[in-house]
Amino acid sequence: MGIGRAAPSRSSFSNWVSWMAGMAGTLAVAGCGGGGGSPAPTTQKLVILHTNDLHSHLMGKSPEADYTPASVGDDQTTGGVARLATAIASARTDAGTTPVLLLDAGDFMMGSLFEIVSTQAAAELSVMHALGYDATTIGNHELDWGPTGLAAILNAAQAAGATVPIVSSNMNFSDSDPRDDSLQALADGGVIQPKIVKTVGSLKVGIFGLLGSQAAAVTPQAAPLTFEAIATAAARMVSELRQTDRVDLVIALSHSGINSDGTGEDADLAMAVPGIDVIVSGHTHETLEQPKQIGSTLIVTAGKYGEYLGKLPLSITKPATPGTPATVAIDGTYTLETIDDQIPGDATTQTAVDGYIGAVDQALAATGLSYKLPVAQTSFDLPLPAFAEGPTGDLVADAYRAAATAATPTEPAVMGFEANGQIRSDIQKGQTGVIWLADLFRVLPDGIGPDQQPGFPLVTYYLNAQDVLSGLEFDAASDVVPDDFFLQVSGLSITYDMTKAPFARITGASLQTDSGPVPLDPTDTGTCYKVVSTNYVAGLLGLVQQQTLGLLQVVPKAADCKTVIDPTTNFIDDPSTPAVDEVKDWQALLAYVSQFQDVDGNGLPDIPTTYQAVQGRIVGQ
Repeated sequence: MGIGRAAPSRSSFSNWVSWMAGMAGTLAVAGCGGGGGSPAPTTQKLVILHTNDLHSHLMGKSPEADYTPASVGDDQTTGGVARLATAIASARTDAGTTPVLLLDAGDFMMGSLFEIVSTQAAAELSVMHALGYDATTIGNHELDWGPTGLAAILNAAQAAGATVPIVSSNMNFSDSDPRDDSLQALADGGVIQPKIVKTVGSLKVGIFGLLGSQAAAVTPQAAPLTFEAIATAAARMVSELRQTDRVDLVIALSHSGINSDGTGEDADLAMAVPGIDVIVSGHTHETLEQPKQIGSTLIVTAGKYGEYLGKLPLSITKPATPGTPATVAIDGTYTLETIDDQIPGDATTQTAVDGYIGAVDQALAATGLSYKLPVAQTSFDLPLPAFAEGPTGDLVADAYRAAATAATPTEPAVMGFEANGQIRSDIQKGQTGVIWLADLFRVLPDGIGPDQQPGFPLVTYYLNAQDVLSGLEFDAASDVVPDDFFLQVSGLSITYDMTKAPFARITGASLQTDSGPVPLDPTDTGTCYKVVSTNYVAGLLGLVQQQTLGLLQVVPKAADCKTVIDPTTNFIDDPSTPAVDEVKDWQALLAYVSQFQDVDGNGLPDIPTTYQAVQGRIVGQ
């Protein structure tokens, strides 16, 4: 027969045929069989943990004297990053072998005293780094101190080793204005990225970030930065992530907002741009008990201030056909976990927070103030309702008028205004009624002035009755204008009728004087009234004309009631000193409560009971 294998016997031939048939089945299952078969679909689970609008709230929310992260069942505070750290660790443990992503939708900055050391210690991003955040985005309040301020914060974070990935996909830098150059340098260096792609288990996940139009509109201090329309930017990112990066899952961290009823910019985004699997939404401070599904997009949001941790369990099925989008479904139950006193705080995290409190005290040492300094007390809560007069709003507006009067007693401001969007916290009695400096600062924590010190400075200017009534129309336009624009007032009372058309609902307004109310006459354009607000509110007065399409306008003037001025630099100033003073909003509030009577003789001024309820300054019909 020569050299070679012997011919198989009949029995061995049958065994060989059976073996080959089995191998063919195995190869077909593996996608390697004859005929060019494709791989079978594969499914992977993933848990997304999410927060938004943390706003520097490293300690439990008001009153902070009650906050006891080392123990459970003994306080009513919510939030606190020590408790949040425990909840995150527990969620990771519960996930077992399932991969976990921890994401945030922006506004991690600005909202508490910790912000005053942000350009040295970067407390917020350092804590987020320690908690293991996979990504966050830039909200409008990250830009409270302008592009230069944000650059300083990010540089401090880099120096501290806090390298939380930051995605921002629709932020445009100016080619001619140098005010954003330092921030652009960080973007060029990769500290801010338009997108990130992460391999999570067997998945490629693409993450990008957006700042919505409403958030951009209330951030004039972001100039010269501009922001591309979110739908345009998102469509570009989805295409790039799907076609170039070939990701299996697309996640948008969108600081644009969704309301509790499922409406809002992020809902519109999901309808306009298919291909986003998950939108983690921020900005509105609202909650969704369950994800809002629009098309194939799931939208989630988790309130504010670290009061909740969202947990979105997903099942992602990658199809057999390359280039075909994966199928994404909720795998089990979505939960929005309340971060409260039922959760023991993580000791290591709280030790870090205590260290940042020490840094705040060092920064304040020259002023005689400190984080835990008791500054007042209250025997009742001072609520801050949406779209309505509130006791905290009354207190703040009165404090502004008092500060303006103290600076120029012979020419007092007769009206004071503050927008709800800038009053960031109510005042709560808690267990003891003691109000720390930290609690009071949280009421008005935003902004910075030309002196580069935290807080929006107070400014004065003159308005005629028509100007005042035009601005107040925003208070009666809750159906078309967000709560951020609702004005709290001092020295004034108004009535409105919601059955009338938007921007034509004010039915009466009166100046409150010692001799009684004086009705404002909109036909009298020759009489002006001195008003006080923050320079932030003064800078937004032009939005009245913009938002009403020219129907109304507010034109700030000089005392002559004729000369149009830029009110944003007309600071309250003590004429006895050569320098231009900047009285900050929070300083005015502190000075105002400090002069209240100490009713019980314990050394702390008591907030008067006149602020226990609203005072009929803004009345709807």
